[in-house]
Parts: sequence; structure tokens; C-alpha cells
Amino acid sequence: MEDIPITEAQILGLFLESVFWGMYLITFVYCLRTLLFGLNFEIKRPSEINWPMVVITLLMCVLATLDTAVGLLHLIQAFVLYTGPGGPTEEFSNISDWINVVKGFDIILQTIMGDGMLIFRCWVVYGKSWLVIAASMLLYVGSTVTGIMILRIEGTLHLHVLITGASAIKPLITSFWILTIVQNILTTTLLFSRIWKVDQQNSQFSYSGSTGGKKKRTRLRQLNQVILESGLLYTTMAFLSFITFITNSNSTYGVSDVHVIMVGINFNLIIIRADRRATEEQTMLKHSRTLHLQALPGPGSDNSTDPKSGTMMSGVSEGMDFAAFSKMTSTGTV
Repeated sequence: MEDIPITEAQILGLFLESVFWGMYLITFVYCLRTLLFGLNFEIKRPSEINWPMVVITLLMCVLATLDTAVGLLHLIQAFVLYTGPGGPTEEFSNISDWINVVKGFDIILQTIMGDGMLIFRCWVVYGKSWLVIAASMLLYVGSTVTGIMILRIEGTLHLHVLITGASAIKPLITSFWILTIVQNILTTTLLFSRIWKVDQQNSQFSYSGSTGGKKKRTRLRQLNQVILESGLLYTTMAFLSFITFITNSNSTYGVSDVHVIMVGINFNLIIIRADRRATEEQTMLKHSRTLHLQALPGPGSDNSTDPKSGTMMSGVSEGMDFAAFSKMTSTGTV
């Protein structure tokens, strides 16, 4: 099958990146609202804000916007400003051009930040155990070092060749994507298995005949759904970038452009969905406490209410599921 020309690949890549960038902006606004504002849209106190998450969110937005902007500039330079021999194809083939280097930097840094946050969440879920994430960290360090080497060679190669034909860095780029994919599969699996085991353990302590146990398992499964969907989305984009690159397809330019945006979308959605679930749990918990207080017998009443009823235990336990996960994303507590 004949490959698409580099000129068409660049135009298509910018179009797709622009579409996904618009989607990204929506998730970015919602993510900032989650990080900076409370339930009633009141601004959180500085101590309640998870500032590292805010910084990472803003940095991802800068990288996504920068990649889209320099992509547009590249098209203008190639089709309008460049008047030398070879036309737009020659302009796109300058691998060490600063625009190509910047776009490579965007892809690598965005990927490294996305991988780092995935490992961080796994580390928190496992009680900050370094042993559990040792393999993931090893893969992460390997991909980071490989990414730095790619940028260093790309910036000094000074050849008129497409990225898929640059033999000096092709093994490094291939290794980068392999390390990223394997690390994502491993870390996502660790996260999923941990939450699944907790769900199974909780089901053993649920009151028989009560709905509390079933609700708790449902909440944890919803949390696992968030983890799996985000992991699948991220890994799929990395895999597509890998496949299009090793097959020497010019479509790798468009796929990698979309990958930069999808990393940010994926990061934002985890925070938004985890916070939404935590908010639902907190509302249910507050409501259950209100009902429990209303059910308490008044002075002189002959009726008695067991404070350890299944309903009360259900409300408290459910309130811990997504709230705990949300703390490492939207609040200042880990």
C-alpha cells in the first residue's frame, strides 16, 4: 500500500490535532475547576489545592498548545514562506529544523509526564510502596533517558531526511515507544489488580442481606473502570504511534500529533471523573448521616437505634472509595 505524501500527512496531522485540541480545552477548563474550586464554585483555600497537579495541568496545556501552534507555523513556512528547491517536501524533511525538534520535545515530555503520573497513582494506591513500582520505575527511567538521547541526536543530525528514515535515531525512537507501552500495561495492571483485590476483600466484610456490600463493590468497580479506560486510551495512542513509525509511514506525524493532545485529555479526565465520583460519595455520606441523626430516639423515647447499623456503615464506607482516589488528584492531600 502506497504511503501518503509528507505534505498531506502534515496537513492531516494539523487538522486532527486542532480538532482534538479543541476537545482538550474543554477538559482543561473542567479540570481547573475541579482543582481550584469547591462544590459550590467557591475558590478553595491555598492549603486545599494540590499545587503540583495544577502545575502539571498547566504545563500539559502549554505543551499541547505549543505543539499545535508550531505545527501551524510549519505549514506556513513550508507552503508560503519557503521558496527554495524541493518545495514544501524539502522544508518538512529538515529533521534538525527547530520546529521539528520542538515537536519532538513536546511528544517526549508530554509522554514522560503522563507516564510519571500513572506511576505516582500506582505508588499511592499501594501505600507508597517503592518495591511494587520498581519495575515500572526502571522502564520509566529507560524511556526518559532514551527520550533525552533522541532530542540530542535530532537537534545535531542536520540531514534532510524524514524521521522515519533517520537511521541514527530510529532504534532509539522504537525503544522509546516499546518502553512506554510496556510500562503503561504493567502499571495499569498493577492498579487494576490492587483495586480488584480490595473490592473482593470488602465484599467478605459486608453485611449479609444488606445492600451496602454490593454498593461498595460497585463503587470500586467504577473506579477500576476509570483506570482501565484511561489506560486503554493512553496505550492505544502509544501503540498506534509505534506501529506507524516502525512501518515507515508518514502517518506517524499525524498520530504523534494527536498523541500529544490525548495524553493531556487522558490526564484531565481521570481528575474530573475521580472528583465527580468523590463528590457523589460525599453527598451520599452527608445524606446518610442526616438520616441517621433524624432516626435517633429523642429524650424519654423507648425506641433504640443501633449506631452500627448496616445503612450507616454503608454510607461511611462508600464515602471512602473515590474520595481516597480523588485526594491524590484534586486536593492538597495525598
